[in-house]
Amino acid sequence: MANDPNDEAAILALMHANRIAMWTADFDAWRECFVHADYTTRMGWWRLGGVFVRRGWEELSSRVMRDHPGRRDDYAFDTLIQNVTIRVIGDVAWAVYEQVYPGYDLEGHDGPSLIHEMRVFERHGGQWKIALLGFLDGNAGQPGAAMVRLASDGTVLWVSPAATEALSDSDDLVVRGNRLRFRNSRQDAKFRAALAWAANLDDGLMSRHGALPLVVEAGEGLPMTVYWVAVDAGMIFLSIGTGRIGAKRLALAATIFGLSPAQQQVATLIAEGLSLTDIAERMAIAPNTARTHLRRIFDKTGVHTQPALVRILLSAVAPY
Repeated sequence: MANDPNDEAAILALMHANRIAMWTADFDAWRECFVHADYTTRMGWWRLGGVFVRRGWEELSSRVMRDHPGRRDDYAFDTLIQNVTIRVIGDVAWAVYEQVYPGYDLEGHDGPSLIHEMRVFERHGGQWKIALLGFLDGNAGQPGAAMVRLASDGTVLWVSPAATEALSDSDDLVVRGNRLRFRNSRQDAKFRAALAWAANLDDGLMSRHGALPLVVEAGEGLPMTVYWVAVDAGMIFLSIGTGRIGAKRLALAATIFGLSPAQQQVATLIAEGLSLTDIAERMAIAPNTARTHLRRIFDKTGVHTQPALVRILLSAVAPY
């Protein structure tokens, strides 16, 4: 049975009104969008906190304006709603759709700007109200991160501002026909295998998440470049990194493998592309001492080459 066009129009208007009230910090208008009941629920997923549920009108309303991120007229009025499905059955209705924000640069966010949304509505006193609000945040990571969202065949779906700049300067990566590729054929084969691995994490009823490092060697005295293929909430990303392993992540990896402070420093300098001679000079130790540290690191990590060492330290503590 087809929906009543008047119901569809009213529900679509409510979806817009709820967003506008939220981003103009108009609490009176925002509260009019909801059923005020103990079953009223707001739930969702975002990268900074994972899954959350706020159940009951009092619980929901007490948090929203207290913790409101601030007025954003562009989010309120320039956001698009697309791919809408609405079903109405008597005095209950539901909708699934996408909201596309004009950028997404709140604290802790850096696009993509597409958010998957879901609503359940009830009709009260002839007016449609929201009883359940759910969303899947398309956030890719911290602002400033060089991130590219990809399809499983390497098609580029979204590029962060930092990644746009990184790609323009990259000796390793190239976009041809809107597909991202590594220039080196061996590295590209590894990249395509990593994309297939990532796609496989989302081939079941429930999606899974994970990350794989791709370490590109640049020769003696030059830092290795570290890229990550990651999948989360069904989205595949390439993180364009540098040769440096983040200090916090390396400290965690050192704890996992039982590396001493000196061994941790050696591992860090290896990732930066320094030779053992340069490492010895930087640490003010004898070259033989540096070699001893490296042998013991190999023993503890179970690898026997410097590139393999960087990969296993990265894999021990992924950035996702």
